[in-house]
This record gives sequence, C-alpha cells and structure tokens, in this order.
Amino acid sequence: MTQPSTHIRFRGRSFPVLALEPDAPIAGWFERLDACLEHSPAFFSRKAIVIDVARLGLDRDTVGELVEQLSGRGVRIMGLTGVDPAWACDDLPPILTNGRSIAADEPPAEGGEAPSLSPSERAAFDEIAEALGGGEAGAEPPHEPERSAAPLIVETAVRSGQSIFHPDGDVIVIGSVSSGADIVAGGSVHVYGTVRGRIMAGAYGDSRARIFCRRLEAELLAVGGFYMTADEIRDDVRGRAVHARLEDETIKIIKLD
Repeated sequence: MTQPSTHIRFRGRSFPVLALEPDAPIAGWFERLDACLEHSPAFFSRKAIVIDVARLGLDRDTVGELVEQLSGRGVRIMGLTGVDPAWACDDLPPILTNGRSIAADEPPAEGGEAPSLSPSERAAFDEIAEALGGGEAGAEPPHEPERSAAPLIVETAVRSGQSIFHPDGDVIVIGSVSSGADIVAGGSVHVYGTVRGRIMAGAYGDSRARIFCRRLEAELLAVGGFYMTADEIRDDVRGRAVHARLEDETIKIIKLD
C-alpha cells in the first residue's frame, strides 16, 4: 500500500498584479477616485491590487490611513510597496519589494508564467489608474504593443458581471454587452450589438486602438488609458452606431450612420 506523503510542496511563483499609484495631494486624488466609483461602483471588485506609495513620502500611520480609506471604498489591498520593509506589521498589507512593470507583449521569464495567463487585474486597473493619475510629467510614453495576435471572438452576449480580457489583440463581440460587464482589450473592440457596460480598448496604452458598436449606451469608454463616463457621452451619439478613437488625449465619438 502506498503511504501518503508527509511533505507539503512550496514553490515560488510570480503573477502580474495591479499597482495603484496615488499622487499628491491625496485629497484631490480621492476626489477623482470617488467620481470614478460613482459611475462604476464595481470597477475594482474582484481585482487584486497593490498600493505603491513610493512617490508620496508618507509615514507608516498615514499609509495605514490610506489603506483604510481605500478598503472603506471597496478597494481590497493585497500588498504594499514603496515603503520601508521594516514597517511590516499586522496592521498593514504584506510589504512587497523588487516589483517591476511588464508590457502586454513581454515574453515570460524562463520558468515563469506569461503575463497573458492572468491579465485581468492589470489590464483593467491600468486603464483607471491612468485616468486617476492624469499622467506623470517626464514619464516615458506608453508602450504601444504590436497587435499581431488573433482577435478574440465572443459569439454570445456578455452578461452583467462578466469580464472579457484579451491583452494581445482585438476583441469582437457578436452580441450585446450588458450593464455591469467589462470588455478589456489590448487592441480595438468591436461590438455587433448594444454596449451598456464598460469598454476599454488599448488597455496597455495603445493610442491606435478604437471602439466600434452598433448602439452606444455605455457606462464607460476608455481608449489608450483615457476614459469617458456615461455623463460625458453626447446625446446626439447615444443610441447610435458609433466609432470612438483617441485624439489629442480626448475620446472622439463619431456616428457611423
């Protein structure tokens, strides 16, 4: 008879995570965050998020208050970076070090996992983080990946609560996108139906990405890191077949009929 193993297996493994980078003044940043949550209250739900406070120079108590305020808004924090590792305590999330940014088309490290295996949190979060931060002076321009991958074709409607992520290319939905659903694509998004949910094209900062749909009733549109909420969509394009693209850091919506 085979004896059961008495060992527990441990193995190091890395996963893409979402690094939220608040900027000063914190009060103003929270105002922008609250405005985003008002339009899309479930945007951060079920997303693993790390807070990077390296640029803020906060003390430990203030960082703890920041984490509490985010948690109170439904933003669950799985880790903290940009602080002294000696701060580790039960009152703060685990402190992470040696993190680095990744690009959508970056190949996996030898023995590691490809970022495309778990892109959802990073792709969705990068969109809203760019909108919240408004860009950083002197920062490098966003990486625009080559969209050589085959498009992801979704042959059914996308129901409320569903999230579709395809970081390497376009997404084509043969149906509608319900309110409360997310479509996140590294390339463009094509919806052959009504869009009532949230559509994010160019999830890694690709300003060439575009959004097409037969009927626009969206909660949120984002292209290349810049977003537009439902309240900002003009009445003359609402309910129409449209084409949305980025022009001078502003989303332009053009009627197709």
